[in-house]
Amino acid sequence: MKVYGADAGVFANSKYSAVAQSLLATSVEQKLNSPVDVAILRGETNTSTTTFKDGAVAPGFQGILPPLIFLAAFFVVIVFLGNQMLNSTLEEKENRVTEMILTTINPTNLLVGKVVSLFAVGLIQIAVFALPVVIGYLFFRDQLAIPNLDLSSLVFDPQKMIVGALITIGGFALFTGTLVAVGAVMPTAKDAAPFFSVVIFAVVIPIYASSYAVSTPEAPIVQILAFFPYTAPITALILNAFGSLPLWQAIVIIVELFALSYVVLRLAVRLFRYGSIEYSSKVRIRDVLGRKTATGSAVH
Repeated sequence: MKVYGADAGVFANSKYSAVAQSLLATSVEQKLNSPVDVAILRGETNTSTTTFKDGAVAPGFQGILPPLIFLAAFFVVIVFLGNQMLNSTLEEKENRVTEMILTTINPTNLLVGKVVSLFAVGLIQIAVFALPVVIGYLFFRDQLAIPNLDLSSLVFDPQKMIVGALITIGGFALFTGTLVAVGAVMPTAKDAAPFFSVVIFAVVIPIYASSYAVSTPEAPIVQILAFFPYTAPITALILNAFGSLPLWQAIVIIVELFALSYVVLRLAVRLFRYGSIEYSSKVRIRDVLGRKTATGSAVH
């Protein structure tokens, strides 16, 4: 088509082509005289796809959304509560109250109490974020123009939900123990701040690789992220939600997270025992472990 018109400016001249294309489309539609053919040409067709898995109708997105709740909860808690985990022991050290606390309580009980309390705070924080959304959806859906969601169509796969819950708990315990251990080693919050950036990096990297986890879960980079402890929670939760996490792999990751969480927490207790009153320099892990060995030899 050749279009002629008065110059209306570089950006406004496109209106002539738009009018010409509209006239041409209208002319073709009148010649067809068929609403179905016209809809096909305009691309106004809708499709409904039903897929099958293991001889049954696959749940699709309705089966993906419930396990993704664990991913969202883990991400929110670590991002918004991680700094508090790191400073939970540093604030007491900087305020010089740690030595008084340790005169009345065992270091193991103190750190376990911190981990449990942080976990409880994380649950409360999730509730605080979720409650306004739930209230808005139930009572103010029309005023807020919230689309109506048919929650009854959601599919809760017991295996996915159990695996997601265990991975979330294990990952939270690992990150909490690690941050508490870092707080026991570092003398001030300023010295410990860079480690929180590393934690955020470990959480964000699997998010960037999520496209690979969804499209090609067997890719080497996805498998490395799935088995590396500090990237495993996010990666495994994505694979679990999309049905790409075999049961054996889920068991290995869960055992890895809980076992490493126990080791890290034990190490944090020992570091806290020797670093609780260290105000001027970092506690060297080698010195703490060597002190244990030396003490054991002396006793022997």
